[in-house]
Amino acid sequence: MKISLILFGLITAPFLIVGCGGGSSSGSSSETTLVAKISGTVPGTLIEAFCADGTYARVASTQNGTNEHPFEIIIPANVSCRLVMTTNENDPANRIITPIGFSNGTTLVLDKDLNLGNIPLELNYANADDKDGDHVVDTPLVVNAHGATTNNSNVQDRNQNGIVDSYDDDDDDNIVNAYEDDDNDGKANIYDDDDGNSRPDYIDDDDKDGLNNHDDTDDNGDGIKDDDSKNDDNDKDDDKGGTDSDHNNHDNDGNKNDNDDDKGTDDDRADHDNDNKDDENHDKDDEDKDDEHHDSDDDDDRE
Repeated sequence: MKISLILFGLITAPFLIVGCGGGSSSGSSSETTLVAKISGTVPGTLIEAFCADGTYARVASTQNGTNEHPFEIIIPANVSCRLVMTTNENDPANRIITPIGFSNGTTLVLDKDLNLGNIPLELNYANADDKDGDHVVDTPLVVNAHGATTNNSNVQDRNQNGIVDSYDDDDDDNIVNAYEDDDNDGKANIYDDDDGNSRPDYIDDDDKDGLNNHDDTDDNGDGIKDDDSKNDDNDKDDDKGGTDSDHNNHDNDGNKNDNDDDKGTDDDRADHDNDNKDDENHDKDDEDKDDEHHDSDDDDDRE
């Protein structure tokens, strides 16, 4: 069995996570010295865990020629964690994001390994319970926790709405935060790791202020809002993989690379036409006004 796994978090005692059968893994250490493994089978799925200590883990189930693909995901022991499972994750029109729940809560706390058995996730979006169209099912899928401790902690849920922040839709465009592209580099947030720390950038907290980058309006803590900063690449400015400082003539006003070194914004200059050309029409109007004034003076002289 091959398992692709990513574990991100805060582990002080390092450990190696290895998939059986020659699988590979990547990750970092965590503040937790003990871990627990969740296993089961699903119909071709991306599995994610969001934990109260900041740990984030992600695995893809293993194709095995059946409708029940095995998976294993490692989480810190004795820490509240939420599970989210996504089918058709690479097909935006048919993607189905399913929060997992349990009979006595939505959050797991494990002190030992847990096998969830087969989890009957929906594969056909037309059958999904998704009234608001954001591709997150409206009600968690309740599965058997097999005696494991569960609770209703709002893990990685800043607005306390019962959904992990990654699967909120902050701008109401029916694309959840995880699948937005905050820096417009062509990669969905969930797969974007520009700083190479094996953790998606949008859930990093670059300035350590307690807000992840997606929710933080000043990622690097320089006192300048990301939309106005020349040193930020997470500001919805089409930097094409660079930062605003690489585009000195861009005023964050929607006019990309307009060669207008305004020392302000285009909106502050009523006579600027965003084309790096002399404002011929504006100049002509000025000339006409001068001519009219001159002609009037000539008439006065004749009188």
